[in-house]
Amino acid sequence: MTHVILGHCCKDASCVRVCPQNCIHPAPGEDGFASAETLYIDPDSCIDCTACVDACPASAIKPEHALTSTELSYAARNKEFFANIPIAPRTRPPVVFELPLASPSDRPEVAVVGSGPAAMYTVRELLRRSSSISVTVYEQYDTVGGLLHRGVSLDHVGVRAMIRLFDVPFQDDRVTIVADTEIGVDISIDELRARFDAVILACGASQPRHIGPTIAGGGIYQAIDILVAENAGSQVFRPPTPAGPTCVVIGAGNVAFDIVRWVAKTRHRTSAGQQVSELVVLSRSAPDCAAFTASAFYELLALEHTEVLIDGAGSAPHAGTDSPLLRDLLRLPSTHIHGIHTAPTDTTGPLRIILSFGQEVADLTTTHSGAIAITTTAGRTFHANSAICATGFTTKPIDGVPLDTHGVIPNRRGQVISDETGEPLEGLYVVGWAKRGASGGVGDNRTCAAETVTQLVANFRSRV
Repeated sequence: MTHVILGHCCKDASCVRVCPQNCIHPAPGEDGFASAETLYIDPDSCIDCTACVDACPASAIKPEHALTSTELSYAARNKEFFANIPIAPRTRPPVVFELPLASPSDRPEVAVVGSGPAAMYTVRELLRRSSSISVTVYEQYDTVGGLLHRGVSLDHVGVRAMIRLFDVPFQDDRVTIVADTEIGVDISIDELRARFDAVILACGASQPRHIGPTIAGGGIYQAIDILVAENAGSQVFRPPTPAGPTCVVIGAGNVAFDIVRWVAKTRHRTSAGQQVSELVVLSRSAPDCAAFTASAFYELLALEHTEVLIDGAGSAPHAGTDSPLLRDLLRLPSTHIHGIHTAPTDTTGPLRIILSFGQEVADLTTTHSGAIAITTTAGRTFHANSAICATGFTTKPIDGVPLDTHGVIPNRRGQVISDETGEPLEGLYVVGWAKRGASGGVGDNRTCAAETVTQLVANFRSRV
């Protein structure tokens, strides 16, 4: 009986390194690793040794016989992945270059800005390279973990459990944590660059993207604010439940689907007259370019007391597709958007979740009556009682750090470059979402951090 990798795979690839059969792919460095939603286990090669189960930091691997009815599709997906590809040779671990020292008494000092997953993998990588290194981690809040600690849905127990990965590197005696310190506010980037041999920006893309000039308030909410408040617990702050009967979620990535599940489970918190009965999810992309993962979609279908529909006036999936996900989208019943005045008000009935594709939002405003009007670039207008923005994240600007129009710090293999001259900025590096854009899961930061630290080491070697 084989083991199966589930949809919340973090792509940390710890499982690849311990598998004695080389049956987990795509591995780091192989074609398809960067774009793969999850890794896969070859059912014809797996020997049920369970080494991968113990190694997986997200608890995303189970024996096939233990799969629930909603997880059985992952066994088919694992088998399907290997149906038409040759077995890849075992990948060799990357060559690790030690951090060179100018003298035996030299102790390199590196600052890491941020304490989320990208920072954690970066610190781990730095500690691997030098026994004498001193790493100082600057965190603007009072706890480490970044969005993994503050902004992951409570439903994702396995992903949230990855916070245990922080224990070993952050408790190493070579590492110092400086909490409640925001770079660019409490201390400047120039001060850090003057004080340390290198500064690595692992500050992430934690600032929500805004649509036009609109900000939260007046029935308009930010998804990340809701998730952070939910993580804090009701004893600290209970997030306001959006009013109904119609609520619109702008964006259709995994965070947006987290919010959809949250609304479905918490709509009872408001009075019966204000409960959401119709939840419209606006996706900028067409179905074949959807930002959500297959696992997030199937979690949506598994919600109790809901019905998932597709907007007949939006972009439709192409018939005849080979994608299982698109085939399942095609099977969704088609409907039309009711709108604020005509949405069902029977709160005892199932919550209508309507996926509307090809709806790029240009603006949202609050009308004189207090309603929300959401306008798309195609001129279509959706009316709602409340709206939740889940349009992704961007990097918060820091004085002295270049930032392009996409919210990415310009860099080459992790070394920050000037946006004016294109030349490298000595001693300044970046990792994580701030380096590559707000894409990829927790485990993607492992290879990202390795690339940045490798570049840092190469620069140190050239100076010694």
